[in-house]
Amino acid sequence: MSQCGRISANVLIDCDDPMIGGTKDLLYLINIDDWLDATITRNGSNSQIIEGVTLPSSTVAYKFEGKNNSLEPKSMLAKGRYYELYDHEIVFKAFNNSPTVKQQIEALAKGKYVAIVENNHQGDEGNAAFEVYGDESGLELAESERIVTDTDSQGAYTLTLRTSEYAREGHLPATFFLTDYATTKALVVGLLTA
Repeated sequence: MSQCGRISANVLIDCDDPMIGGTKDLLYLINIDDWLDATITRNGSNSQIIEGVTLPSSTVAYKFEGKNNSLEPKSMLAKGRYYELYDHEIVFKAFNNSPTVKQQIEALAKGKYVAIVENNHQGDEGNAAFEVYGDESGLELAESERIVTDTDSQGAYTLTLRTSEYAREGHLPATFFLTDYATTKALVVGLLTA
């Protein structure tokens, strides 16, 4: 029997720092090629904790602004006969219909991306604030829809980034954390500038 599935710690409810649902209304996207060429520093005892990202020269992350909880990330176990993998998915809205935005949405459909989201739940010192979706395989634009007469969004684009069924992730979304919330937030925001 493989030892990969042995649990080694208690999972308890934290009454002093209870879970809070939802995310901040800002999505950070990085082209997968830039992510794969980046220098990514991982925690020595838990490789699912990313402690730093240095993107290649002249490359940056791009932000997509939402509002009123329009950013909906999720991860799901995709258990097969011989493996346990994960689907990562982010549904978000683009509240703009300019020609430049249309150009970016069409470009999204042709590439793969890594996404960083900020949870409303910060955790202990911020250790649960930021998660990275598509860290291993990347996310693809699986759905894009605009209903001009949608009264809730006033015709915003609804976009769905998702892992491919042929290239699922080996883990839940990675955690981006170094030292505390302020330090980590500065690292994430720093990815927006070259």
